Amino acid sequence: MTTRATAPARTETETLGLALVLALVLHVAVITQLHFDWISATLESRAPDLDVILVDWASEKPPDEADFLAQANQTGGGDNPELERPSAPPPSETVGTPEPQPEVSSRPQPEVDPAPRTVLARQTDTPDLTRIEQPPAEDKSLPDASQLLQQARTVTQAAPDPLAFERVVPKRPRRKFITANTREHLYASYMRAWVAKVERVGNMNYPEQARQRNLEGSLVLSVDVLADGSIERVQVLRSSGYDLLDEAAVRIVRLAAPYAELPPDVREETDILTITRTWQFSARTGLN
Repeated sequence: MTTRATAPARTETETLGLALVLALVLHVAVITQLHFDWISATLESRAPDLDVILVDWASEKPPDEADFLAQANQTGGGDNPELERPSAPPPSETVGTPEPQPEVSSRPQPEVDPAPRTVLARQTDTPDLTRIEQPPAEDKSLPDASQLLQQARTVTQAAPDPLAFERVVPKRPRRKFITANTREHLYASYMRAWVAKVERVGNMNYPEQARQRNLEGSLVLSVDVLADGSIERVQVLRSSGYDLLDEAAVRIVRLAAPYAELPPDVREETDILTITRTWQFSARTGLN
């Protein structure tokens, strides 16, 4: 029973497919045989289309039969037997003799500097000469006596003072050092007189305590004698070993002052005469 039910089902499917194929073939045959005359009639009833082109030159006489419509009349020629619409506008032609074109040199042309630019200043940048303030005129009147005096004082104060250095730094005195070994005539004679006076005053004022104690010794004194014979300074350069004898020597030199003035020839060379000498204290011989 299963076999009998399957056979009729396959027969119906094949039959349906065959029917569809036949219907498709029939429709194609009918469509190819139809004529669409009504469509052509509709298109012909419309206004004719205008094919317009542009021409580069015009003719005085219009053509008898125009192939195309253009903006101007043109009677043309050609060797093409078939009527074709130009695909591109024809090249322009110049009526008359063409102008000769200048020859282009293969050599590079020199660079030409661009034309100088003209800079126009704005009106606001131009100074107004009428508005420039003029400097006040100088007063050319002659100065009075007080002004002249003030100017003279100003010039005097500004000028350097040649004596300013001497006032700030006092002139150092000239010194001359002599000793017992001096052999110059001027200084040797003055020193002998000076020593004689010191010995005379010293023996008259010999320290009594030194005699009693029998003190003896030698010391070196430096004495600065000014031009007028006065004493500026007395120094003990080497002590005798006894303060009593050192103090007695300084006292004796000061008691003998003032001494004789320095000779004129000596004053021309020095302001202070420094005498350095060794003094000997002895209980038997005194000061020498």
